[in-house]
Amino acid sequence: MTRKLATLGLIFACVTAAWACGDDDDDKGDAGDKRDAGDEHDQDAGDSHEKPDARGKYLVENLGACGDCHTPRLESGAPDMSKALSGVKCFIDADPTKDDFGCLSSANLTNHETGLKNRSKQEIKDMFLKGERPDGKALHPVMPYYVLGNMSEADADAIVAYLRTLPGVDNMLPANQAPFTAPDMPAPRFPAAKIPEPAKNYANRAAALRGKYLAGNFGVCMECHTSRTEMGGLDPDKLFQGGEEFARDDLGLPMVFPEKIYSANITAHENGIKGWTIDDIVTAIKKGTDKDKEGLCPPMPSGPMGAFGGLTDADVRDIAHYLLSIPPGDNKIPEECSAPMMPGGGS
Repeated sequence: MTRKLATLGLIFACVTAAWACGDDDDDKGDAGDKRDAGDEHDQDAGDSHEKPDARGKYLVENLGACGDCHTPRLESGAPDMSKALSGVKCFIDADPTKDDFGCLSSANLTNHETGLKNRSKQEIKDMFLKGERPDGKALHPVMPYYVLGNMSEADADAIVAYLRTLPGVDNMLPANQAPFTAPDMPAPRFPAAKIPEPAKNYANRAAALRGKYLAGNFGVCMECHTSRTEMGGLDPDKLFQGGEEFARDDLGLPMVFPEKIYSANITAHENGIKGWTIDDIVTAIKKGTDKDKEGLCPPMPSGPMGAFGGLTDADVRDIAHYLLSIPPGDNKIPEECSAPMMPGGGS
């Protein structure tokens, strides 16, 4: 079953698409890659002097692309910012022909009684880190808490601090319907030890370790760019190798897109992103175009109007170094997708 995310070029949080493999020149230490040699084991890329709510805003709005799932859309497909992060009724509809089956709504994250206003800090963290609801029920794993649970405690606290600043929006969402009713227990956290380590001999390993946290421990890139096992969990042997399937109709895309869209293999294999440079990655994420100047397809939230367009260049470069530093995986994607170009060069 595929997941409905949002619309053209602004989409989710399952996230990330065709990125990069660099050439030798990129690893000779240009200024963009030397922001701080730091401690190789300090993988949390957050600024310790940054206010928690400011860090949380960045994590929620950009790195996590939470609004792509939790903000309603206007008829134009643009996010309705008057209802930002207030949840989406029937965000996923497994069977639009039935009124009593198939709907899953994303949660209201604002400070309203219909949202998180009456929830404690720990209750909120338990939901997005563990999939545990205050009523004792489990969240459906469409919400990728099983990978978000590997983020740092400081970042989890920062997310809550930011959510506490959101104006309350009255948006009572209906109970989820089968097959999205609460499972008996949350999905197990993906083992952090299985997230690939940067190669020991990688030239800029400190940057790659920071990228590992952003792409793997925080989880959004890894979650969308990894195929599933028969049980529905991430395949630990295919991390970052793409192949996750999204249906055009579920994404609300026009017929110019293929019927099925697959997340890209973002490892440095011939079937992936071999031959890309660090700058190619930055362009892909910030502008939404690949190294051949073709637009990246949804659900990749890249480009100036997408959530990833707001990532810092430093974080994007760290992610790029990480992808360059992990073992390449042979996973040929069934069909590549190129998005129509929009005014301004984005997709």
